[in-house]
Amino acid sequence: MLNQIRDALVALVALVAMANAMNILPAMHALADPAPQESTLRFEVMLDGRPIGGHALTFDPQPDGSLKVAIDIDLDIRLGPFTVFAYNHRNRTLWRAGKLLSLQSETDDNGTEYRIRATAGSQGLQIHANDEAPFTISASTLPSTYWMATTIQQNQLINTQTGELLEISVRKVGREQVTGPSGLFEATHFRMEGDLEIDLWYDDTGVLVGLAFETRGSQVTYRLVERQGNVPASSADTVLNMRN
Repeated sequence: MLNQIRDALVALVALVAMANAMNILPAMHALADPAPQESTLRFEVMLDGRPIGGHALTFDPQPDGSLKVAIDIDLDIRLGPFTVFAYNHRNRTLWRAGKLLSLQSETDDNGTEYRIRATAGSQGLQIHANDEAPFTISASTLPSTYWMATTIQQNQLINTQTGELLEISVRKVGREQVTGPSGLFEATHFRMEGDLEIDLWYDDTGVLVGLAFETRGSQVTYRLVERQGNVPASSADTVLNMRN
């Protein structure tokens, strides 16, 4: 029996050596550890209850532990066959451990164009906004993308359209029901005030599930219509207990 075990072990060692030489084991490990999968949130945007476009967020985890986030907003307000207002925003950010490494955004606000670039450095985040001189802010400052649950803990945000630094405060309103892809569910309502006047709703895992604000006497409302994959509450997987 011992001889048979010894012979089996010798054969196994030889097989492992052969597999390593042929690069079979690395391939097997790659199969055993699939790459992180993308996840998405998609909102229907409504103006006074009428659909005018969409707001999509795509979360793409990278093998090195960083997270790429793509945000695409397309709004189109029509009067009969004519477009009276159009808004398009493209926002690409890279995160690691809850810190913003880079941001690039392009916006067409009904014909007025904006371009923003932010890069993390040793002194903080350097912001390049359109043709203005660059300036540096704290590396912990978040952009006004709202998907990170820690947004409710901030007192400043980077305006991702203009590059301005916005002064805000956030307070909890309470528990409410919101509409999602599968119907009604409980979420926590927060109100942002100051340079931004926005209502935000997060579910119990800290994922953004609703947003609303007023503009020129009209109400803009976000309704969650699609949620796929393991949507992060923040790039550092920080989950706030929204019930408290």
